[in-house]
Amino acid sequence: MADSSAAPRLRAHGVSVHFGGLRALDDVGLEVGGDDIAGLIGPNGAGKTTLFNVITGVQDPDDGAVELDGVDISRWSPHRRGRAGIARTFQRLALFTGLTVYDNLLGTWEAATPGAVLGRQRQRGRERVEHVLEQLDLTTIAGRLAGQLSTGLGRMVELGRALCANPRLLLLDEPSAGLDPDETARFSAILRGVAGTANDGPAVLLVEHDVALVMDVCDHITVLDFGQRIAQGSPSEIRSHPAVVAAYLGQPT
Repeated sequence: MADSSAAPRLRAHGVSVHFGGLRALDDVGLEVGGDDIAGLIGPNGAGKTTLFNVITGVQDPDDGAVELDGVDISRWSPHRRGRAGIARTFQRLALFTGLTVYDNLLGTWEAATPGAVLGRQRQRGRERVEHVLEQLDLTTIAGRLAGQLSTGLGRMVELGRALCANPRLLLLDEPSAGLDPDETARFSAILRGVAGTANDGPAVLLVEHDVALVMDVCDHITVLDFGQRIAQGSPSEIRSHPAVVAAYLGQPT
């Protein structure tokens, strides 16, 4: 077994996925350290969602491997990966609209915790939910139905649900979709506050089309285009990378 103490939180290497004659991913790799907020960007159809699906076990790769803290999880089911500490949000809000914010979070904690649906560790569950509500500044709306919330608050609740699964790795898919600039700024600040081992939080891999948000919060960024990795580096390196400018960012005005 690999020395997990020296391993990145996530390592995907040599990942290839073919759908018939289409190469959705072609020998793609990336790493996310335990303290990182990492970005994954690129044009529509670049392969970002396919890579997310490979990491979470929804899509089997034709080649390559995925490691979590140095352990090869390539053959693990999505359920086992979730229990091991991988959580994911989706571009479209996926809340239980008829339940309160509190019950949305509690339900996720129960689903992620063995025996919790049978009433075990009930106090621990309440403590976790209350901690996340306070962390995300959601305490005042804990009793409101999720279906009554704005998109911005809904995004925060979805993040809260993911955090209640106690993830080691959090995959965020377009978390700023539908947010106005003020809501995006608030999300950015909260994300920096909850991520990384210094905050006892998860490493984060972020797929996002809001380039300003990515450049603001991410420690390093991987760029895909037509299923291939065309660049990897710090925000400043990515911002000026010729291939990224040509394929995605465009020339500055």
